[in-house]
Amino acid sequence: MNNWIKYNYTRLKDYALWYYFRYYPSDNKLISKLKEKSDSDIALNVYSDIKHLLNEREIIITKIRNYLFKNKNLNYIKQKLFEKMFSKELVESILDELFLEEDTSLLNEKSLYRYIYNYKEKWKSISYIRNKFIERKEDKEIVEKVIFEVFWDSWDISWLKKEYEKIKWKYEKHKTIEKLLRKWFRYWDILNILDL
Repeated sequence: MNNWIKYNYTRLKDYALWYYFRYYPSDNKLISKLKEKSDSDIALNVYSDIKHLLNEREIIITKIRNYLFKNKNLNYIKQKLFEKMFSKELVESILDELFLEEDTSLLNEKSLYRYIYNYKEKWKSISYIRNKFIERKEDKEIVEKVIFEVFWDSWDISWLKKEYEKIKWKYEKHKTIEKLLRKWFRYWDILNILDL
């Protein structure tokens, strides 16, 4: 970094406060940003002087709540928080302490209907949908319920035909049936398709 663009202590402190209250970053991200703007010693001094204003725990809690409101799954939440340089131990501790109740899924049923219906419209298999949403044993019941309601009441033979066309050349008849059953197609519908 050229010396002429390095921030002095006062300017760096102003930048640090602006950046923090604009983006609510992790402490690690803030320190990284400060080091981009000035010498490491000045960056650490500024961080030390404003540290009493920072509350990383509350920021993580707020970000998790926002992700849950948007119906993001557990892996997505962790990935995003780790990308933002929040401490892995702190994130997992907060999730366990405040959000991951035993026998309770983080998924919102109403949003789940919308997502699963959209995946159905895109011809995604039920196996794909299960893998996408079931991350904990607590998720299984709600995901299976929504899958059943979205798919069972509106089985579309054209969807089965499309899936069949994808795999019919790859497998023998019994293996093809097995693959389609795993995607939740009904046995008699599969036999009807195979007889065509």
